[in-house]
Amino acid sequence: MRSNRDHLRRIGDETQRSREHLSNIEDSSAATARSAAQNTQLLKGIAYTNRVNMVFNGITAMNSARQLRTQKQQLALQNEQHRLQQEQHALQQAVSAQTARHEFSMWRQTPEGVAFVEWQERAVSLLPFLRSRERTWNTAWANAIERTRAEVPEGEKQRIRNHPARLKQNGLRIASFVAFAVAVLCAISFGLQFFFYGLVQATGGGSSERAHGSITYEECLDILADPDNIIMNESDCEAIRPVENTPPSIVPLVLAAGTCVGLVIARKVRQRTAQNDPTLEQESRARIARWGFDPLSTQGVGFPWHESEGFAGYADNIEHMLHSAPSTRPMPSQLIPLQVPTPLQPSERLPGEANDVLVMFHEENEQLSQ
Repeated sequence: MRSNRDHLRRIGDETQRSREHLSNIEDSSAATARSAAQNTQLLKGIAYTNRVNMVFNGITAMNSARQLRTQKQQLALQNEQHRLQQEQHALQQAVSAQTARHEFSMWRQTPEGVAFVEWQERAVSLLPFLRSRERTWNTAWANAIERTRAEVPEGEKQRIRNHPARLKQNGLRIASFVAFAVAVLCAISFGLQFFFYGLVQATGGGSSERAHGSITYEECLDILADPDNIIMNESDCEAIRPVENTPPSIVPLVLAAGTCVGLVIARKVRQRTAQNDPTLEQESRARIARWGFDPLSTQGVGFPWHESEGFAGYADNIEHMLHSAPSTRPMPSQLIPLQVPTPLQPSERLPGEANDVLVMFHEENEQLSQ
């Protein structure tokens, strides 16, 4: 009977456990269902957010496209306005030019205009003649300068080429900068060494009191020298030996600073020597005395071929009046007198090329006067 009761009890326990297991399964299923429902709601929320983002992105794209179209329209409008302004400006210029030509044409029929037309015809013929003489004269001088430069000794040319470098003395200048930088570094190093030296002196780091316990290095040596010593050895004394604290040396700083000052003084002396050197001036005077000019310091431009200085820029003034007459409409009294300037007489102070050209100019003037 007891065995049956035990068997029934076990069956009851197993049934109870089965019920609990089924209850747990039901709870798990319910939790799973709730989790699935939550996931479904979450997915719905994500889908809704995505739809909202898509709508927002679409609106943003539409606004961007609208702004781009507006900018293109504004740019096209600006280009059209600029084109219309250019056309209007060109039309105004054309009308102004046409009006000026008409007014100038009417003015040319007046007595003042008739006088200008007569002057213009003569000036148009004279201007190329004067320009040709200027080119011939400048070419002759260029040939003379090239020839005389070839005759100048190479030493004189070299001295002129080296003179700017002698005045600047860039080598000593760079060397003085380097020496100054070294002096600054030496000064910084000396200052740091002097600071640490003073710090060690103030803390007593250089004295013999830095010992093992109350024993100084000198007392340790005395104990070590005692024949009955069995306590101290040489390594103990070396361990408490004071470090020698020597003051920093100022010699590198003095040498660097002295070198810098010496280089600066040497540069100034050489510059002054180059400035006061009379060799270049004496050689230039010798070249002028030989050829009448210095071929190493002139280009020939500016030497007149005519006697009167009043003809300087004569051809340029005539050309300017020819171009400005339609707007200025000069009076007969304002017209530049037209004539062929009288050439210089050949001279021994002029190079042979220039004298040959002057002879040709005189022959041309004689032919024109006949």
